[in-house]
Amino acid sequence: ACFGETNAYERPMWFTNSHDDYLYNQYNSEKGKGTFGKPTFFDNVKEEYWACKEHVCLIDMSSFTKTEVKSKGPEALEFLQYLSSNNIEQPIGTIIHTGMQNEFGGYENDCTIVPMENNTFFMISPTSQQTRSLNWLRKHRPLDGSVEIRDVTSAYAGINVIGPHAPQLLYDVSGINTSRQEFKQMTCKVIDVGFASNIIAMRLTHSGEDGFVLYVPSEYGLHVYETLVKAGKDYGIRDAGYYALRELRIEKFYAYWGSDLTTHTTPLESGREFRVNFEKGEFIGRDALLTQRENGISKRFAQFFLNDFDYETDVWPWGGEPIYRNGKYCGTITSTGYAHTLERMTCLGFVTDTDSQGNKVLHKAMHEFILDKSAKYEIAIAGKKFPAEVNLYTKPTVYQNGEPVFIPAPKR
Repeated sequence: ACFGETNAYERPMWFTNSHDDYLYNQYNSEKGKGTFGKPTFFDNVKEEYWACKEHVCLIDMSSFTKTEVKSKGPEALEFLQYLSSNNIEQPIGTIIHTGMQNEFGGYENDCTIVPMENNTFFMISPTSQQTRSLNWLRKHRPLDGSVEIRDVTSAYAGINVIGPHAPQLLYDVSGINTSRQEFKQMTCKVIDVGFASNIIAMRLTHSGEDGFVLYVPSEYGLHVYETLVKAGKDYGIRDAGYYALRELRIEKFYAYWGSDLTTHTTPLESGREFRVNFEKGEFIGRDALLTQRENGISKRFAQFFLNDFDYETDVWPWGGEPIYRNGKYCGTITSTGYAHTLERMTCLGFVTDTDSQGNKVLHKAMHEFILDKSAKYEIAIAGKKFPAEVNLYTKPTVYQNGEPVFIPAPKR
C-alpha cells in the first residue's frame, strides 16, 4: 500500500503488486510525469476501480470519525434533532444522512446517524471532522448533563466491503440474509463475523456502489479482515485504496465534506435540499435556509465532463481551477477524478452568477440558469481552457437481473 495522510491518520491511497513496482512508479522518469500530469498510480487505481464495480474490494475506513450519543430518555434524540437539518426520529437501524448547519445554513458537519437501541445514536463523520464535530456537539449539549457524548473512533475498525459480490461474501461469513428485501439500502444491523461479535454493519459504501461498511470492535479488526479475504478468494477479492473510492464518488456526483462542502455552502446550494426536513421543527440554520429557499441562491454545485482532454498528455486538474460560463469567470473546481466508466475527466465545483459589478445574483431556479442551452462552459487548467458538459443531478445506480448498472448522464 502507498499511504496518504488525513488529519494525522495514515490510510492506504492505492496498492501495487510489490515494493519494487512502487519504487518504479515513484522514481522512473520515463513512466512518471510528476505531479502535474497523469499520476503514476493511474493504472493501479483503475484496476481497483473496476474491481469495486465487477468483483469485491476491501477499503480501510477506520479513520472515519465515530461518535456515540446517548441518554436515559429522549434527550439524545431531541439534542440531535436540534443540531441536524434532516429528521433523526426514524426507526432503529435506519441510516440517516444529514448536515449539521450553522446559523447561516452552512455545513458544520456532514454526517451519518443511526438510531440504535436504548436511546443510543451512532454517528459517522469524515476523518477531518474528529475534533471539529466533537467540539460542535459539546458546544450545544444540554447543561443538565442528560446527554452523553463519546468519541469512539479508536474503538472501531472500519472495513468497506464494496462491489457486486459483497452481499454474497457477507452472507458467507455471517450467515445473515443480505438480500435487498431483508437488508435494505440505508439500513444497519448488528452482526457476527467469524469469532467477532457486535459488528455494526451498514448497507452503504459512500460511493454509490452496492456493499457494506463494517464497523468492527478494534480487537477483532484483523480477524474480520482475514476472514473476509479468505472467504472472498473465489469472488476475486482484493484491497483498494481511498483514490478508487474518490473516483467512484466523483463519477456519481457525491459531495464530500472538506472538499466540496464547507461552512460557507448550504444544502440548497449543494443540491441536498432533499436532506433537509423543514417540517420536523426548529433546528440550527432553519431560518437561514427558509430565507434562502424564499429568495433564491446565487451558486449551485455542478458536475463537469471535460471535452478534448487527453489524460495521457494534458496537465491534470486537482482542484481550484477556474470555471468559465460564456467566457465569464463563474466559480472554481472543488474535486476532480477520472471517470473510468465514462472515460472522461470529471470535475465538481460551484457555479456562481454575478452582475457586471461583481454582485451576486439570486435565482429561485438556479438549475435553469446553469442548464441554459446557450451556456458554454470551460475549465481552465494550466492556462488552457477545455470545453465542458455540465450536469446537476446525481446519477442513480439501477439494477438489472440483480446486478448494479451504471447509467451515464445524458448529454444536454
